[in-house]
Amino acid sequence: MKVGRGRFLAAILCGSLVFPLSFFGQQGMVQQDSPRPKKVLTPEQEAYQQQAREYFEKRQDMQAQAKRVFDAETARENAGDCPDAGTTYDFNVCFGKQLTVTDQNLRSFEDILRKLQTDPPAMPGASEGPTTGPAGPVLSQGQLVAEFDQVEKIWGKYLESACQTAFHQFAGGTGGHSFEMQCRLKLTRDHMRELDMIYGSDLHR
Repeated sequence: MKVGRGRFLAAILCGSLVFPLSFFGQQGMVQQDSPRPKKVLTPEQEAYQQQAREYFEKRQDMQAQAKRVFDAETARENAGDCPDAGTTYDFNVCFGKQLTVTDQNLRSFEDILRKLQTDPPAMPGASEGPTTGPAGPVLSQGQLVAEFDQVEKIWGKYLESACQTAFHQFAGGTGGHSFEMQCRLKLTRDHMRELDMIYGSDLHR
């Protein structure tokens, strides 16, 4: 299942360790039984264990990348856009540069989220996971990615419509382009926060 992938894999990796059995004797002395035979893994189990480690480490790396992108965009927003611009031309040039960086950050964030939909490796001999849960369907990796792409496609259409409307508020005036870019900056940053909330279980666990 999708929720708790990181914790599930951490338990798998830790569970493979074998600890000696020890206990306290009547005199308070620590005693230890004869060593238990070491569990021997099959080649398939060893391969799965390695795949699980790599999957877990890769997810952590992608989560760190997503945080850097998200934090960088938040810092840019908090610093303010184009505080030194004084003319319509200055605003148009500056907002254009700002928007280029913001769009790239969104693309990077989206790319990481798509990759985070990857399912963990299947345990040897395990059957396919359930297709339904107590509250509804359990989507496959492909379905999760398709759902994400559909959300982004719909949001992209909304962005175009909303910011075209912002442009029209200036009735053809020269300030329309600047306001349209401001609209795009605002809505794109808001959308990154939306994605961070929706996909929080992938980004922060």
